[in-house]
Amino acid sequence: MKIETFKINTLYRGIALEGNCRIIPYSTYSIIMEKPYKGLSKSAYFRDGFTMENIMGRIKWELGRLYEQYQDILYDYDRYKKLWTEWKQYNSQLQASIEESIALKEEADAETLAFLDFHIGMLKRDGIERFYELIEKYEIKPLSLSPSVLETSIGLIEKEFCNRQ
Repeated sequence: MKIETFKINTLYRGIALEGNCRIIPYSTYSIIMEKPYKGLSKSAYFRDGFTMENIMGRIKWELGRLYEQYQDILYDYDRYKKLWTEWKQYNSQLQASIEESIALKEEADAETLAFLDFHIGMLKRDGIERFYELIEKYEIKPLSLSPSVLETSIGLIEKEFCNRQ
């Protein structure tokens, strides 16, 4: 298996988008936007695999989607900030529970270890479900928004426009 790394440039509605990309052919990619909004990222896995041409098309499309998500957050900042604040509070408690479970794994027998692995997986799943419940609560579209894009966007907006971090 070889990981390919390269820069990608594309135009989206007349705006130059740049990013760094990593691909594990032909199933997984990760893109990190460099311009205009440094740090926005997206990763994806394709169970059935894609051709390199299909993956490249998807990456260019995802850069445009990241740009649109940032713009949505910028224009409706207050609502997204409420979502982020509530999510961060919930996620902090969730991460503490996950860390407690991980600590218990050190002294667990095989049966308990499997049970703890299941528990940790369910906690992570619960976190994702809670994020999407909050998206619905705050009537946010698109539903494809991820916590990492939200966090990075809020940070960039606050740095650029609010002078707080």
